[in-house]
Amino acid sequence: MITTTYITFLQSFLSSLLGMSIVFLSLIFLAIFVTIVSRVVEKLEARLKDETATKNAKATNVASEPVKKNDNVKIAVITAAISEETKLPLDRFTITNIEKI
Repeated sequence: MITTTYITFLQSFLSSLLGMSIVFLSLIFLAIFVTIVSRVVEKLEARLKDETATKNAKATNVASEPVKKNDNVKIAVITAAISEETKLPLDRFTITNIEKI
């Protein structure tokens, strides 16, 4: 649709200023929102780590039977996977039993 009415420089400047201020305010809102959410997630992770640390500390060590040489690699891989998933160092937990499901 072609119109012959033009807006003045002041109107176009104010329109651009309004658009940029809306974008800027939404970016500020997003920055505040991300900061709040990251703090909440950080506190939840700390609480979860404390709970898992207490559960792992309460775990009892059970004497296991001797391990074959081929099984040492499997145990190492399983231990590394558990350590990576729980975000705990290897000295913070003990594997007492490995069963094939």
